[in-house]
Amino acid sequence: MIIRSWRAVAGTDEVLDAYARHLKTTTFAEMAELPGHLGATLARKVKGSQNELVVISLWEDMASANHFIKGNFDDAVVKPSTQALLQSFDLKVEFFETLVSTGIIAGHDHEPDADRVVG
Repeated sequence: MIIRSWRAVAGTDEVLDAYARHLKTTTFAEMAELPGHLGATLARKVKGSQNELVVISLWEDMASANHFIKGNFDDAVVKPSTQALLQSFDLKVEFFETLVSTGIIAGHDHEPDADRVVG
């Protein structure tokens, strides 16, 4: 499974609420229609300042995660309306490959290659 991660700062609670509504009704709804999409979440940093956020989406594999890639592999796709809403946001996303997981996301781990050297 691939985890796609992106960070932003919403600033006020009002902006956070508006952004959460936008994600739920637009971005997350669009993602749910894409092949290989396994889920997504918006999380706020506990005891953070200015509503520091992370958006995480889960994908079956890198080919599935590529649905949101425009430009370079790790360029964030941030619509102008979203840019105007947020106080700040990362221009890049990060991708992580799951190796071991439990609970509701178990069963989507990447099996390490026997030839891969772990250093």
